[in-house]
Amino acid sequence: MAFDSRLPAAYQEEGPVVTVLGSDHLVTFDYAEPSPIMLFAQRWWRRTVTLLKVGVVVCAVAAYPIMTVASNRIDDSSIEVAGQNWTLPEVGVSIVKIARELEGGGWAGDRANWHPQARLTAMPAWQSATADALSQHTALLADLTVKDGEVDSDLKAAARLLKGVEGEDMRPRLTAAAEALNRYDSRAGRDLAATPDKVDKLAAEATLFASWAEADRIDLSVQVNQDVVEWPASKVDIETFYSAKARAHLAQQMLAAARTAEPRLARLPSVSTAFDRAELAWSRAARMKPLVVSNQSGDGPFMANHLASIGFYLGEAQDASRNLAAALEQMPEGALENVAGLETQLAAAP
Repeated sequence: MAFDSRLPAAYQEEGPVVTVLGSDHLVTFDYAEPSPIMLFAQRWWRRTVTLLKVGVVVCAVAAYPIMTVASNRIDDSSIEVAGQNWTLPEVGVSIVKIARELEGGGWAGDRANWHPQARLTAMPAWQSATADALSQHTALLADLTVKDGEVDSDLKAAARLLKGVEGEDMRPRLTAAAEALNRYDSRAGRDLAATPDKVDKLAAEATLFASWAEADRIDLSVQVNQDVVEWPASKVDIETFYSAKARAHLAQQMLAAARTAEPRLARLPSVSTAFDRAELAWSRAARMKPLVVSNQSGDGPFMANHLASIGFYLGEAQDASRNLAAALEQMPEGALENVAGLETQLAAAP
Protein backbone atom coordinates (compact mmCIF):
# COMPACT_ATOMS: atom_id res chain seq x y z
CA MET A 1 0.00 0.00 0.00
CA ALA A 2 1.54 3.24 -1.07
CA PHE A 3 1.28 6.31 1.12
CA ASP A 4 1.53 9.89 0.11
CA SER A 5 5.03 11.12 0.73
CA ARG A 6 3.60 14.34 2.12
CA LEU A 7 2.04 12.57 5.11
CA PRO A 8 3.93 12.55 8.38
CA ALA A 9 6.26 9.62 8.94
CA ALA A 10 4.13 8.32 11.82
CA TYR A 11 1.20 7.83 9.47
CA GLN A 12 3.35 6.14 6.88
CA GLU A 13 4.75 3.61 9.36
CA GLU A 14 2.00 2.89 11.86
CA GLY A 15 -1.12 4.79 10.63
CA PRO A 16 -3.26 7.09 12.74
CA VAL A 17 -3.93 6.24 16.35
CA VAL A 18 -7.63 5.37 16.77
CA THR A 19 -9.22 5.43 20.18
CA VAL A 20 -12.28 3.27 20.62
CA LEU A 21 -14.79 4.83 23.01
CA GLY A 22 -16.81 2.58 25.14
CA SER A 23 -20.39 3.07 26.15
CA ASP A 24 -19.31 4.43 29.50
CA HIS A 25 -17.93 7.50 27.82
CA LEU A 26 -21.15 8.39 25.99
CA VAL A 27 -23.59 10.97 27.38
CA THR A 28 -27.18 9.83 27.23
CA PHE A 29 -29.95 12.27 26.14
CA ASP A 30 -32.98 10.14 26.96
CA TYR A 31 -34.55 12.88 29.13
CA ALA A 32 -33.64 15.90 26.96
CA GLU A 33 -36.67 18.08 25.80
CA PRO A 34 -37.03 21.34 23.83
CA SER A 35 -37.65 24.49 25.81
CA PRO A 36 -41.41 25.16 26.24
CA ILE A 37 -40.79 28.86 25.88
CA MET A 38 -39.06 28.37 22.56
CA LEU A 39 -41.84 26.08 21.32
CA PHE A 40 -44.44 28.70 22.31
CA ALA A 41 -42.47 31.47 20.60
CA GLN A 42 -42.05 29.33 17.49
CA ARG A 43 -45.79 28.61 17.23
CA TRP A 44 -46.75 32.25 17.68
CA TRP A 45 -44.14 33.39 15.20
CA ARG A 46 -45.56 31.06 12.56
CA ARG A 47 -49.09 32.22 13.33
CA THR A 48 -48.05 35.87 13.19
CA VAL A 49 -46.37 35.43 9.83
CA THR A 50 -49.42 33.62 8.47
CA LEU A 51 -51.74 36.31 9.82
CA LEU A 52 -49.61 39.04 8.26
CA LYS A 53 -49.71 37.30 4.89
CA VAL A 54 -53.48 36.90 5.06
CA GLY A 55 -53.86 40.52 6.22
CA VAL A 56 -51.81 41.81 3.30
CA VAL A 57 -53.97 39.86 0.85
CA VAL A 58 -57.22 41.03 2.49
CA CYS A 59 -56.08 44.66 2.58
CA ALA A 60 -55.03 44.52 -1.05
CA VAL A 61 -58.42 43.14 -2.05
CA ALA A 62 -60.52 45.44 0.21
CA ALA A 63 -58.51 48.66 -0.21
CA TYR A 64 -60.20 49.79 -3.42
CA PRO A 65 -63.80 49.24 -2.22
CA ILE A 66 -62.99 51.02 1.05
CA MET A 67 -61.49 53.96 -0.84
CA THR A 68 -64.58 54.05 -3.05
CA VAL A 69 -66.93 54.26 -0.08
CA ALA A 70 -64.74 56.84 1.68
CA SER A 71 -64.65 59.07 -1.40
CA ASN A 72 -68.45 59.41 -1.48
CA ARG A 73 -68.86 62.85 0.13
CA ILE A 74 -72.24 64.54 -0.17
CA ASP A 75 -72.29 67.78 1.81
CA ASP A 76 -75.92 68.72 2.47
CA SER A 77 -75.28 70.97 5.46
CA SER A 78 -76.72 74.47 5.66
CA ILE A 79 -75.06 77.42 3.95
CA GLU A 80 -74.81 80.47 6.17
CA VAL A 81 -74.66 83.76 4.24
CA ALA A 82 -76.14 85.99 6.94
CA GLY A 83 -73.69 88.70 7.92
CA GLN A 84 -71.59 88.24 4.79
CA ASN A 85 -71.07 91.06 2.32
CA TRP A 86 -73.16 89.75 -0.57
CA THR A 87 -75.27 92.10 -2.65
CA LEU A 88 -77.44 89.13 -3.62
CA PRO A 89 -77.31 86.37 -0.99
CA GLU A 90 -78.39 83.85 -3.63
CA VAL A 91 -75.16 84.52 -5.50
CA GLY A 92 -73.27 83.77 -2.30
CA VAL A 93 -75.13 80.46 -1.97
CA SER A 94 -74.18 79.54 -5.54
CA ILE A 95 -70.51 80.33 -5.03
CA VAL A 96 -70.36 78.41 -1.74
CA LYS A 97 -72.04 75.41 -3.37
CA ILE A 98 -69.47 75.42 -6.17
CA ALA A 99 -66.57 75.74 -3.72
CA ARG A 100 -67.90 72.90 -1.57
CA GLU A 101 -67.99 70.45 -4.44
CA LEU A 102 -64.62 71.41 -5.89
CA GLU A 103 -62.63 71.74 -2.67
CA GLY A 104 -64.49 69.09 -0.68
CA GLY A 105 -64.69 65.69 -2.28
CA GLY A 106 -63.72 66.94 -5.73
CA TRP A 107 -65.73 66.69 -8.91
CA ALA A 108 -66.42 62.99 -9.44
CA GLY A 109 -67.17 63.34 -13.14
CA ASP A 110 -63.64 64.60 -13.83
CA ARG A 111 -61.91 61.60 -12.29
CA ALA A 112 -59.90 59.11 -14.34
CA ASN A 113 -61.41 55.69 -14.90
CA TRP A 114 -59.13 54.06 -12.30
CA HIS A 115 -60.05 56.54 -9.55
CA PRO A 116 -62.41 55.22 -6.80
CA GLN A 117 -64.83 58.12 -7.36
CA ALA A 118 -65.30 56.95 -10.94
CA ARG A 119 -67.18 53.94 -9.51
CA LEU A 120 -69.68 56.07 -7.57
CA THR A 121 -73.33 56.62 -8.47
CA ALA A 122 -74.82 58.95 -5.85
CA MET A 123 -72.15 61.66 -5.77
CA PRO A 124 -71.94 62.20 -9.57
CA ALA A 125 -75.75 62.44 -9.73
CA TRP A 126 -75.77 64.91 -6.82
CA GLN A 127 -73.08 67.10 -8.40
CA SER A 128 -74.52 67.02 -11.91
CA ALA A 129 -78.00 67.98 -10.66
CA THR A 130 -76.48 70.74 -8.51
CA ALA A 131 -74.65 72.27 -11.46
CA ASP A 132 -77.72 72.10 -13.72
CA ALA A 133 -79.93 73.64 -11.03
CA LEU A 134 -77.42 76.44 -10.42
CA SER A 135 -77.34 77.06 -14.16
CA GLN A 136 -81.13 77.40 -14.30
CA HIS A 137 -81.20 79.68 -11.26
CA THR A 138 -78.44 81.88 -12.69
CA ALA A 139 -80.29 82.08 -16.02
CA LEU A 140 -83.36 83.20 -14.06
CA LEU A 141 -81.36 86.00 -12.43
CA ALA A 142 -80.05 86.99 -15.86
CA ASP A 143 -83.60 87.27 -17.22
CA LEU A 144 -84.64 89.40 -14.24
CA THR A 145 -81.72 91.82 -14.69
CA VAL A 146 -82.07 92.58 -18.39
CA LYS A 147 -81.18 96.24 -18.93
CA ASP A 148 -81.88 98.04 -22.20
CA GLY A 149 -82.54 94.70 -23.81
CA GLU A 150 -79.10 93.37 -22.82
CA VAL A 151 -78.49 90.40 -20.55
CA ASP A 152 -75.75 90.85 -17.98
CA SER A 153 -72.61 89.34 -19.48
CA ASP A 154 -71.33 87.78 -16.25
CA LEU A 155 -74.66 86.12 -15.41
CA LYS A 156 -75.02 84.89 -18.97
CA ALA A 157 -71.51 83.44 -18.93
CA ALA A 158 -72.02 81.82 -15.52
CA ALA A 159 -75.27 80.16 -16.61
CA ARG A 160 -73.55 78.77 -19.70
CA LEU A 161 -70.49 77.54 -17.81
CA LEU A 162 -72.53 75.81 -15.11
CA LYS A 163 -74.29 73.70 -17.71
CA GLY A 164 -72.24 70.54 -18.11
CA VAL A 165 -70.82 69.53 -21.48
CA GLU A 166 -70.33 65.85 -22.26
CA GLY A 167 -66.66 64.87 -22.23
CA GLU A 168 -65.41 68.19 -20.85
CA ASP A 169 -63.91 68.67 -17.38
CA MET A 170 -66.15 70.65 -15.04
CA ARG A 171 -63.54 72.08 -12.65
CA PRO A 172 -62.33 74.86 -14.97
CA ARG A 173 -65.91 75.60 -16.02
CA LEU A 174 -67.14 75.80 -12.42
CA THR A 175 -64.18 77.93 -11.37
CA ALA A 176 -64.85 80.38 -14.19
CA ALA A 177 -68.58 80.40 -13.33
CA ALA A 178 -67.82 81.26 -9.69
CA GLU A 179 -65.53 84.08 -10.80
CA ALA A 180 -68.25 85.45 -13.12
CA LEU A 181 -70.84 85.34 -10.33
CA ASN A 182 -68.45 87.11 -7.97
CA ARG A 183 -67.77 89.82 -10.57
CA TYR A 184 -71.48 90.38 -11.04
CA ASP A 185 -72.12 90.64 -7.29
CA SER A 186 -69.22 93.06 -6.93
CA ARG A 187 -70.51 95.26 -9.77
CA ALA A 188 -74.04 95.10 -8.38
CA GLY A 189 -72.76 96.30 -5.01
CA ARG A 190 -71.29 99.38 -6.74
CA ASP A 191 -74.47 100.00 -8.78
CA LEU A 192 -72.66 99.04 -11.97
CA ALA A 193 -75.04 96.17 -12.69
CA ALA A 194 -78.80 95.84 -12.48
CA THR A 195 -80.31 93.92 -9.58
CA PRO A 196 -83.75 92.28 -9.64
CA ASP A 197 -86.64 93.41 -7.49
CA LYS A 198 -86.63 91.27 -4.37
CA VAL A 199 -90.32 90.39 -4.47
CA ASP A 200 -90.30 89.63 -8.21
CA LYS A 201 -87.15 87.57 -7.79
CA LEU A 202 -88.60 85.52 -4.96
CA ALA A 203 -91.83 84.89 -6.87
CA ALA A 204 -89.86 83.75 -9.94
CA GLU A 205 -87.68 81.52 -7.77
CA ALA A 206 -90.73 79.92 -6.15
CA THR A 207 -92.15 79.17 -9.59
CA LEU A 208 -88.82 77.70 -10.71
CA PHE A 209 -88.58 75.52 -7.60
CA ALA A 210 -92.13 74.26 -8.15
CA SER A 211 -91.13 73.20 -11.68
CA TRP A 212 -88.15 71.32 -10.23
CA ALA A 213 -90.41 69.44 -7.84
CA GLU A 214 -92.86 68.57 -10.62
CA ALA A 215 -90.14 67.23 -12.93
CA ASP A 216 -88.51 65.22 -10.16
CA ARG A 217 -91.84 63.72 -9.09
CA ILE A 218 -92.41 62.50 -12.65
CA ASP A 219 -88.95 60.86 -12.76
CA LEU A 220 -89.44 59.31 -9.32
CA SER A 221 -92.87 57.98 -10.27
CA VAL A 222 -91.43 56.31 -13.36
CA GLN A 223 -88.81 54.51 -11.28
CA VAL A 224 -91.23 53.51 -8.50
CA ASN A 225 -93.68 51.98 -10.99
CA GLN A 226 -91.13 49.91 -12.88
CA ASP A 227 -92.31 46.38 -13.69
CA VAL A 228 -88.94 44.90 -12.72
CA VAL A 229 -87.30 46.46 -9.65
CA GLU A 230 -83.73 45.63 -8.69
CA TRP A 231 -82.84 44.94 -5.06
CA PRO A 232 -82.52 47.16 -3.16
CA ALA A 233 -82.36 49.78 -5.92
CA SER A 234 -80.95 50.13 -9.42
CA LYS A 235 -78.33 52.61 -10.53
CA VAL A 236 -81.03 54.74 -12.17
CA ASP A 237 -83.02 54.69 -8.91
CA ILE A 238 -80.03 56.05 -7.00
CA GLU A 239 -79.33 58.72 -9.62
CA THR A 240 -82.97 59.83 -9.61
CA PHE A 241 -83.10 60.01 -5.83
CA TYR A 242 -79.91 62.05 -5.40
CA SER A 243 -80.74 64.35 -8.30
CA ALA A 244 -84.03 65.20 -6.59
CA LYS A 245 -82.27 65.61 -3.24
CA ALA A 246 -79.68 67.97 -4.77
CA ARG A 247 -82.34 70.27 -6.21
CA ALA A 248 -84.31 70.14 -2.95
CA HIS A 249 -81.23 71.19 -0.99
CA LEU A 250 -80.51 74.06 -3.36
CA ALA A 251 -84.13 75.27 -3.27
CA GLN A 252 -84.19 75.21 0.53
CA GLN A 253 -80.90 77.13 0.76
CA MET A 254 -82.05 79.73 -1.78
CA LEU A 255 -85.26 80.29 0.16
CA ALA A 256 -83.28 80.75 3.36
CA ALA A 257 -81.04 83.26 1.57
CA ALA A 258 -84.08 85.14 0.24
CA ARG A 259 -85.46 85.40 3.78
CA THR A 260 -82.14 86.90 4.86
CA ALA A 261 -82.18 89.35 1.96
CA GLU A 262 -85.66 90.67 2.72
CA PRO A 263 -86.57 90.30 6.42
CA ARG A 264 -89.58 92.63 5.98
CA LEU A 265 -91.48 89.73 4.37
CA ALA A 266 -91.86 88.24 7.83
CA ARG A 267 -94.08 91.23 8.73
CA LEU A 268 -96.68 90.21 6.12
CA PRO A 269 -98.74 87.33 7.62
CA SER A 270 -99.88 85.68 4.38
CA VAL A 271 -96.43 85.79 2.80
CA SER A 272 -94.67 84.75 6.00
CA THR A 273 -96.91 81.69 6.43
CA ALA A 274 -96.44 80.59 2.82
CA PHE A 275 -92.69 81.18 3.15
CA ASP A 276 -92.44 79.02 6.26
CA ARG A 277 -94.37 76.16 4.67
CA ALA A 278 -92.27 76.22 1.52
CA GLU A 279 -88.99 76.26 3.39
CA LEU A 280 -90.11 73.45 5.71
CA ALA A 281 -91.34 71.27 2.85
CA TRP A 282 -88.11 71.64 0.89
CA SER A 283 -86.01 70.99 3.99
CA ARG A 284 -87.80 67.66 4.58
CA ALA A 285 -86.85 66.47 1.12
CA ALA A 286 -83.32 67.85 1.42
CA ARG A 287 -82.64 66.19 4.80
CA MET A 288 -83.32 62.64 3.58
CA LYS A 289 -80.06 60.72 3.91
CA PRO A 290 -80.57 56.94 3.70
CA LEU A 291 -77.61 54.68 4.30
CA VAL A 292 -78.65 52.60 1.29
CA VAL A 293 -81.24 53.83 -1.20
CA SER A 294 -84.12 51.37 -1.46
CA ASN A 295 -86.85 51.18 -4.08
CA GLN A 296 -88.79 48.27 -2.63
CA SER A 297 -92.51 47.93 -2.07
CA GLY A 298 -92.26 49.66 1.28
CA ASP A 299 -94.71 47.32 3.01
CA GLY A 300 -92.05 44.96 4.33
CA PRO A 301 -90.46 45.00 7.79
CA PHE A 302 -87.00 46.06 6.61
CA MET A 303 -86.70 47.88 3.29
CA ALA A 304 -88.48 51.20 2.72
CA ASN A 305 -89.18 52.98 -0.55
CA HIS A 306 -87.05 56.10 -0.38
CA LEU A 307 -88.06 57.25 -3.85
CA ALA A 308 -91.72 57.31 -2.85
CA SER A 309 -90.87 59.10 0.40
CA ILE A 310 -88.93 61.93 -1.22
CA GLY A 311 -91.61 62.13 -3.92
CA PHE A 312 -94.22 62.75 -1.22
CA TYR A 313 -92.14 65.55 0.30
CA LEU A 314 -91.60 67.06 -3.14
CA GLY A 315 -95.36 67.08 -3.68
CA GLU A 316 -95.75 69.19 -0.57
CA ALA A 317 -92.84 71.40 -1.64
CA GLN A 318 -94.40 71.91 -5.06
CA ASP A 319 -97.73 73.03 -3.60
CA ALA A 320 -96.03 75.23 -1.00
CA SER A 321 -93.84 76.90 -3.65
CA ARG A 322 -96.85 77.66 -5.83
CA ASN A 323 -98.69 79.08 -2.84
CA LEU A 324 -95.70 81.26 -2.03
CA ALA A 325 -95.55 82.56 -5.60
CA ALA A 326 -99.29 83.32 -5.50
CA ALA A 327 -98.99 85.11 -2.15
CA LEU A 328 -96.19 87.30 -3.48
CA GLU A 329 -98.11 88.14 -6.65
CA GLN A 330 -101.18 89.10 -4.61
CA MET A 331 -99.16 91.31 -2.27
CA PRO A 332 -100.42 94.93 -2.44
CA GLU A 333 -98.25 97.47 -4.20
CA GLY A 334 -95.91 99.20 -1.79
CA ALA A 335 -96.56 96.76 1.04
CA LEU A 336 -92.88 96.46 1.91
CA GLU A 337 -92.47 100.23 1.92
CA ASN A 338 -95.43 100.53 4.29
CA VAL A 339 -93.84 97.96 6.58
CA ALA A 340 -90.56 99.87 6.51
CA GLY A 341 -92.37 103.14 7.30
CA LEU A 342 -94.25 101.52 10.17
CA GLU A 343 -91.02 100.12 11.61
CA THR A 344 -89.44 103.58 11.38
CA GLN A 345 -92.37 105.14 13.23
CA LEU A 346 -92.26 102.47 15.93
CA ALA A 347 -88.53 102.98 16.36
CA ALA A 348 -88.96 106.74 16.67
CA ALA A 349 -91.85 106.49 19.12
CA PRO A 350 -90.98 107.43 22.72
